[in-house]
Amino acid sequence: MKDAVREKFRFYEDFWQAVKSGGKTAYPILFTEPHLAKDKNYIKYNLVEQHRDVEKLLEDGLLYVKPYLSLTDDGIPVIRSDLGTTLLPSGLGLAITVQPNQHPWLRNHMKPEEFLSLPSPLKERDIMQGEVALSVDFYRKFMERRGKGMYPDIIYPYLPDTQGVLDLAHLIIGSDIFYIFMDNPGIIEKLLSKSLELFNLATDMFKGLLGEKKTSMVHGHGMPIGVWFPDTGARISEDSCSLISGDMVKRYCIPFIERAIKRYGRGFLHFCGRHEEFLRLACELPTISTLNLGNPEMYSLEEVFEICGRTGTVYFGHIAVEEGEDGESYLERLVDLCGRFGTRLILVSRYHPEGEGEKESLVRLWHRLTSKIGKDF
Repeated sequence: MKDAVREKFRFYEDFWQAVKSGGKTAYPILFTEPHLAKDKNYIKYNLVEQHRDVEKLLEDGLLYVKPYLSLTDDGIPVIRSDLGTTLLPSGLGLAITVQPNQHPWLRNHMKPEEFLSLPSPLKERDIMQGEVALSVDFYRKFMERRGKGMYPDIIYPYLPDTQGVLDLAHLIIGSDIFYIFMDNPGIIEKLLSKSLELFNLATDMFKGLLGEKKTSMVHGHGMPIGVWFPDTGARISEDSCSLISGDMVKRYCIPFIERAIKRYGRGFLHFCGRHEEFLRLACELPTISTLNLGNPEMYSLEEVFEICGRTGTVYFGHIAVEEGEDGESYLERLVDLCGRFGTRLILVSRYHPEGEGEKESLVRLWHRLTSKIGKDF
């Protein structure tokens, strides 16, 4: 089994090398559901139980990945402390409300001056509260037990949700941050600089805890299976950038995204919401290797593929099945789109095969068809 996972890593090495060189390669495909922020996103223990007991958090994570240990598709079995977007704010001491079947929400926020008065530079001890402490305990126990053979060694831990620069500032300050953009723009860069400090501290801390190199990572984006990124070392989530104007995105979001991820080689960007200018500007950043849209249905698929193909950005995400499509016609349609726009795609399939046999057949078909994509496709 370990050899089979090593083969997956080699597969991704070939894929990313071809992305760099413009060569032909089979594209990855993962058969699983995208991450859920609400509805049932646990197997045995609800989210209140998981927050109260690290053993239940671990057990539920292991149950989540268990069906994927057969290694049928290109997914690498992964696990993380899936605690939601409140992770780092809770590490600063902000209170959260935990519900059985929905990721936590913050119960209070900091005043801008309170956030700016935090120690500088921030150190690990300054964030070791709440969900951060729980998350650290989760990873330490997992790594120790996997090392002793108690857990399968083909499961790879990956970073919890550290959010992004504006996202963190928005979470910590609350919606008042948008008034600050208008009424006191001089303080915005100070707030974002503090948020950047928090993002980098936490990312460095968790990568160090996992023994992960600065400029590479395994990442599952909330799913039970993930992807190997040999030259991309951090995921950054910037949902809040979709709530401000294009001019503000240029002035604040883009520079801080670059500053946040430059120490990790390149970055994997996720955001929810519709913002065409942010999409274009983000994909044009050479530091962004990979894009995931939380609401791909808000965009024309052709529009997204054109931008990704033109900028060399890999699209990683789920794509809906159209009415009347079976598994083969679904994949053939996406291969045609990739060929038309020169788009590299890591597909999280929304088509659900009936059994392992059909899944294996579709993986072979996808690999065969995508390996032909190139200038002469």
